[in-house]
Parts: sequence; C-alpha cells; structure tokens
Amino acid sequence: MKSVRMERINSEIQKEISYIINNKLRDPQLNSIISVSSVEVTPDLAEAKVFITSFGSMSTSEVVARIKGAGSFIRGELTKRIKLRITPRLNFYEDESTEYANKIDDILKTITYSTKADEPNEEE
Repeated sequence: MKSVRMERINSEIQKEISYIINNKLRDPQLNSIISVSSVEVTPDLAEAKVFITSFGSMSTSEVVARIKGAGSFIRGELTKRIKLRITPRLNFYEDESTEYANKIDDILKTITYSTKADEPNEEE
C-alpha cells in the first residue's frame, strides 16, 4: 500500500515532467501530443518509472526513444523545479494501458448478449 506522501511525490513529479516535456524540451521532431500518464517512484526516491503516451504522427515507442535521449536534461530541470533531497533517476516507458484497454473494448464489442426475452418460449 502506497503512503499518502509517495502518492503526492508521484503526482508532483508527473505534473512537473509533463510541463518540462511540453514546454521546455526543444525537439522539433517531437510533433506529437505527449502525455505523462503516470509516475512510480521507488520508496528510497532513487528511481522513477515514467509512463508516456503520445498521440500524433510518431509512434509512442519513437517518442519514448527521443525522450530517453533528453533524460538528463529533463532530470536537471526537475531538480530545479522540485525540492527533494534526492532527484530520482528517470526511466521512461511506453504506457501500454491504453492499447490494452482498446483491445479489451474490441473483444467486448464482438460478444453477443442473449436475454430471456430473446429465447423461445417453451410453453408456446
């Protein structure tokens, strides 16, 4: 179970990384809409998993690769914006939860439901 403090740290880091990527990062090839969907910081604040989602012409894996290249810049900016004793190392990952949700949605659309009203009445 995560503590309230860890939830606040995750939320604040998520908000700040999102701001840095969308406003401070100057990469002309990143022309997609980029969202930081979640952040998971280890209890010792040494590392953070940052999950990225993107919408646009570039695939999310390409966007994550470009952001990984700017990881040290993002961490430096994060250090300036958040006052923590330790700024965690940032590990960027492609968030696959939206793809998973879409796959489940497609499966649910193919299922046909039957109700008692659809079944033939045996008494007739």
